[in-house]
Amino acid sequence: MAVVWYSNTREIAARYWTLAYVLAVGAAALLALQEILGPFVPALCTAVVLVANLGMIAGFRAFNGLKTPTWPFFAAPTLYLVLAGAAPWLYSTPNMNAMVQSLFIMVSAFSNAYLVISGTGNRALPMAIPTTVVLVVHGIIRALAIYFTLTQPAPVINGRMEAGWWKLFLLEIFFNTTMMAVSTIILIKDRTEQKHRIASETDDLTGISNRRAFVRDINKLLPESASNSIMAILDIDHFKHINDTYGHDAGDKALIDFVKTTKLQLPTSALMGRMGGEEFAIYLSGDGYDHAAIIERVRRTVEQTSFDYKGLPIRFTLSIGFASVKTVGKSFDHLFAAADCAMYLAKKNGRNRVLTYRPSMRIREVLGDGLKTSGDFSEPTMIFKAI
Repeated sequence: MAVVWYSNTREIAARYWTLAYVLAVGAAALLALQEILGPFVPALCTAVVLVANLGMIAGFRAFNGLKTPTWPFFAAPTLYLVLAGAAPWLYSTPNMNAMVQSLFIMVSAFSNAYLVISGTGNRALPMAIPTTVVLVVHGIIRALAIYFTLTQPAPVINGRMEAGWWKLFLLEIFFNTTMMAVSTIILIKDRTEQKHRIASETDDLTGISNRRAFVRDINKLLPESASNSIMAILDIDHFKHINDTYGHDAGDKALIDFVKTTKLQLPTSALMGRMGGEEFAIYLSGDGYDHAAIIERVRRTVEQTSFDYKGLPIRFTLSIGFASVKTVGKSFDHLFAAADCAMYLAKKNGRNRVLTYRPSMRIREVLGDGLKTSGDFSEPTMIFKAI
């Protein structure tokens, strides 16, 4: 763990876990030197165990991106040592000392199990579930240790607990220590790989899915998609004019604000990706929404919004085309091509509008500029005359 921390000093979890493991070794060393250091050593050992477990909790909190204040690392052991000084029975017998330590360890194990399983994105990590299981089992076994020390105290011979059940607990401690050492290292590796994977699938500027991730996600959903599911292609009108007039920084800011504004108009189930430049795609699954109304709301909201860049208002509109699964089928390529065709004709027809893909658009596209299309795309006789 120290090597992991040394190789990446920004990995705060590794720092806390290194501290916890070193303190655990120190606690064992103190207990082994009890005859030399005096009768108060078991209390010191328990205080160190307490800090070590706080270090484990802080490590899992850091793993979840949470900060832990430093005061508990000083306040908790100090409070325990004061109580131990006032009440020697808390540490005077090995059974009582084992029970108090088991109480700290049990609380720590269950807390860490919750942190592992509840952390954002943790369940996608291969090692998350095994680590949670190990921690829960460890917490249960430490609870059993408390029960046995209260109901069947182990006989103490030469300062050692000699009960058979205690030997089994020692074996579990060895197993748990080994598993946690391995698990925490693998968790760090899994999280690092997860971050790299997310970075490779996310558009650096806007934070939404890039083209590759969007295509992958839609291909996963399409086989089970309802017939009224749609894909929409959105293109910002005259975006080059924004870059030429205000600069590329303004253009980038406009794209970021545009994505934020658009996502507020979409249901949580919607998927949005950047296809490149100023072109974006949205996928709406068939779950009871009026998809055409949602897309129109996006267009209208963007048209009515003034995006600010260093005090300068930037306004623009969208040309949007969308196609439904019912019309095109459950093929990403066909859906994208159809929505893109509708978007192209929306631009051609004056921009700042939403067009629904109809098969007749293919004919219009082939015929070229000689045919002016209407917004509702009803079948015109002009096509048949041309044919």
